[in-house]
Amino acid sequence: MTQLRISPTERFRLSTVGALLCTVILLLIGLWIYWPGIHGPELLDDRSSVLVIDDLKGRPELAFDYIFGDRSGTLGRSVSMASFVLEKMYLDEGISGGKKVNIVLHLLNGALVIWLFWLLFRFLDIPGYRALAVLLGGVWLLHPLLVSTVLYVVQRMAMLATFFMLLGSISYLYWRFGLIKGKVGWWRFLPVPAFLVIALLAKENAIVLIPVLLLMEALWLQFAGRNGEVIPWLRKLTYGLIATGFVALAGILLLRWDQLAARFRNRAFTLEERLFTQARIVWDYVIQWCHPQVARMGLYQDDVVLSRGLLEPMSTLYAILAWLLLIAVCAALLRWQAGRWVVFGIAWFLLGHSVESTVIPLELYFEHRNYYPAIGLVLALGGVFATVVRKWPEPRTPLLVCLGLCVFLLSFQTSSQVQVWSNRSLLLLSQLNGHPRSARANIDMATEMARLGEIEAAFEYSKRAFEASANAAGLQERSGDYQIRNLALSCFANKPISDATIDELGRDDPGRPLSSVTTLLTMVRLLQDNRCPQIDRVHFADRVAEIFLVEDFQAKASPNIYSNLAVLENALQRYDNALAYIERFLALSPNNTRGLLMKLHFATALGKVETAQAVIAALQQKDQQGKLTVAQQQTLALYLEN
Repeated sequence: MTQLRISPTERFRLSTVGALLCTVILLLIGLWIYWPGIHGPELLDDRSSVLVIDDLKGRPELAFDYIFGDRSGTLGRSVSMASFVLEKMYLDEGISGGKKVNIVLHLLNGALVIWLFWLLFRFLDIPGYRALAVLLGGVWLLHPLLVSTVLYVVQRMAMLATFFMLLGSISYLYWRFGLIKGKVGWWRFLPVPAFLVIALLAKENAIVLIPVLLLMEALWLQFAGRNGEVIPWLRKLTYGLIATGFVALAGILLLRWDQLAARFRNRAFTLEERLFTQARIVWDYVIQWCHPQVARMGLYQDDVVLSRGLLEPMSTLYAILAWLLLIAVCAALLRWQAGRWVVFGIAWFLLGHSVESTVIPLELYFEHRNYYPAIGLVLALGGVFATVVRKWPEPRTPLLVCLGLCVFLLSFQTSSQVQVWSNRSLLLLSQLNGHPRSARANIDMATEMARLGEIEAAFEYSKRAFEASANAAGLQERSGDYQIRNLALSCFANKPISDATIDELGRDDPGRPLSSVTTLLTMVRLLQDNRCPQIDRVHFADRVAEIFLVEDFQAKASPNIYSNLAVLENALQRYDNALAYIERFLALSPNNTRGLLMKLHFATALGKVETAQAVIAALQQKDQQGKLTVAQQQTLALYLEN
């Protein structure tokens, strides 16, 4: 009996086909696990960035307003907004459709992660690199820490940035493999900056792709050229750019530290406190990745304890010492080639957090910040695997089996999280159980209880939210916010509201009774749409006017408080008060286009021709400068016609 022999070429093809088939199966499993999440609710910024997009089929000319009018980031995030606009125009399934798009995008990102790992480990000639790439990609794709990114529609911004950053990394590797083969054409490099620019227009933290690629070259590819020789010009350029970037960053921090610190004046913490706290939080991200604790995963992390100093809490000191120890370990690992692979994965993770977890005055803790950085943690694990199997090939199969088991276990945890995120009530309970001191979680539960008619329970959760916010590092409410929220809860529960309750507004903190624009806006919309018949709208507006229509208004409230009150007075057709509010808004936010249009409306309604003409002149000047959107131009045109 003749023995069937398989040539090395055929074995290579079979291995490749098998790995590709496993990748497809893995992606289908991911689709199956995530698909129930399409039934989940809208969340936080979904309402202000996604659901505000009107029906564009009848007015497609407004599409560019949404694409280029977003102010979520410095560059406008036009690529992300374009995806929301296209979805609205061609899919238009509301928040469910947005979640569907996010799930598909996550699967595409998973495929790109596998592709990237495939290329990186093939370069190292690691035995079983195909299976390793698929399993490591599965760890990333099916990890429960990413559920809050995928099923939070507005975080498509982070997902799209990751998508194009991965394409940029893969393009760089193909350019480098071309150099190794002697193909020097610079045109092969052009996709890298192109993908970087697109990624930046999806979300600005994509800038970290530059240092990631530089370290990929220095630590992973190590300037390899033909026949294993080092490419001198590439080594000089890479080290030069790394040194230049380090010096530039250090210079910015030293020279502009006071300016950076001043940007925290509207936060409940200082720059130094944020950095101390992030030392603990980033370690917590690592712990959640290595040992997922799904009970406390989720969107609301506003109960995080702020680090007031190096010893308050003591875990701050331990976290910083742990980072210093890790730096020392990484420095030691750089002595060995295999150690550099692990260091590169760790560096990828830290660079991924270098924008949102350092000096920018953002909220302290969000899981979606790990979407791109976590690729580095998985890559570091792959570096450990590569180190072991290069020296001792025998454990390769058992280690791959262990990785497969990890993927299997993670998929169960992710599935349970998706089920929670697919139901509003389950999600509310999960967030509250995991974070009983979260102000946001308690506010959501208060609203849910009010909608069910359980007003006493709603008031209790509202009180807990107010008490929790007093010591929170994020949301910090004032007594007026608490009072207005309780009025809104009474409206939801259809419970009577006395005039005496309204008269209590602003009594406890007359200097600055409100801080939450969202809470006031919720109340204003209820009154504007007359969905709260049990409240005397005029009496409420009169009480608020007593508080805010005063001469010393600058320190009384933020600009958007005044614009929201102008909307309320407009609904009551009290245009004199509305004009007074919007003038205060413009005093605090000069030349604001929305404010000018509102002022034009109120002045016209009051017959103040000179005021209206002055506003029209200001708006026409902005139009000539190209600063008006299509919708704003159309609104201005209506007044010009009249």
